[in-house]
Amino acid sequence: MPEREAFVCYGGYDYWYSNPGSPVQLMEAAHRRGHKVLWINSIGMNMPRMRRSGFWRRVGLKLRSWSRWLRPAKPGFHVLSPIVLPLFGRPALERANERWLAFQVRLALRILGIRRPKVMVCLPSFARVATNLEHSALIYYLTDKFEAYRDLTARESMLERDRLLKERSDLLLCSSRKIQADLASFDGKVRYFPHAVDSDRFSAALASDAPEPADLAAIPRPRIGYFGSLTNANNLDIVRYCAENDPALHFVLIGRVLGDYSKVERLPNVHMLGMKGYEEIPYYGKHFDAGIMTWRMTEWIQYCSPVKTKEYLALGLPVVSVPIVELETEYTGLVELAEDGPGFLAAIRRVLTEDDEEKRVARRERVKGESWDRSFVEMLDMLKERQGGH
Repeated sequence: MPEREAFVCYGGYDYWYSNPGSPVQLMEAAHRRGHKVLWINSIGMNMPRMRRSGFWRRVGLKLRSWSRWLRPAKPGFHVLSPIVLPLFGRPALERANERWLAFQVRLALRILGIRRPKVMVCLPSFARVATNLEHSALIYYLTDKFEAYRDLTARESMLERDRLLKERSDLLLCSSRKIQADLASFDGKVRYFPHAVDSDRFSAALASDAPEPADLAAIPRPRIGYFGSLTNANNLDIVRYCAENDPALHFVLIGRVLGDYSKVERLPNVHMLGMKGYEEIPYYGKHFDAGIMTWRMTEWIQYCSPVKTKEYLALGLPVVSVPIVELETEYTGLVELAEDGPGFLAAIRRVLTEDDEEKRVARRERVKGESWDRSFVEMLDMLKERQGGH
């Protein structure tokens, strides 16, 4: 058993109401190895906008999360939902907010008996608190190019926090090659750290003889599937074009709706099944005929490396995506790229026609063994190297 340590992760989303992304997966891996974990729920990066689609749904979820404050998700793995308002861009309010946030984090650490933890920060809004509180190591996990984040309401404040973390961190983990390339001036501490995949979970679903989920079984095939948050970042013009121009294709969208989906939700061959638990996702995805990623081509998307790419591949699915740089360089021959509705429709038809068992096995083999446990160990090795072997 390795030496037990404590890890604190300042997360980029809410543990209680989101399916686990890469930071949670890494902290779960830490927990499986006997380490104590404190996950701190996101405090956001934007001032709230009441007119934005999904605003009241987000408010409701945040209030429910606040009501939990500090709770164990399981023995040795606690979740803190700090009660702070997203008041960015107003210096006096920011300082008051950060003092209150720091008080809550210190209190939680004291309650849990955590001293000098290894800290991972996944959102720049936490920068001033995370860098000032006691820690034995500081990791900045850049799952996205945060300065390219859409609709930042306090851009200068976030840019300053982002710079602070890059300067003060012991290790900068970059989920895509494009993010890594932009950090050349921090070369000594920068590491390429691609997402992993819970391949055992997806393999178990493929081997299972469990019946199709009832709400999926009634949908005709071929099924073109997507699972993830349904936000305005998705390009619904692509989905609408494909659905309207080939009624035989059935588009299955799984996730919490946090945007305006009126363009597609009434189409007879678009099926919105709502949010499903992470443990259910493989049992839906195994019955897709292809997986899609149709985001709007913003700068933010160009820098990303979607986790669901490997999840689709772990299920053996053919994948059609907008042309993201990471997919072009790291998944040649495994992901079809298309820019618009006509291109997407042609690509979907092509992958459905060409798909066979040999291709499905090759896709699964591509991601086999790329587990979160392995990634966690690699992260510790990188950190040990940076800290001189201590």
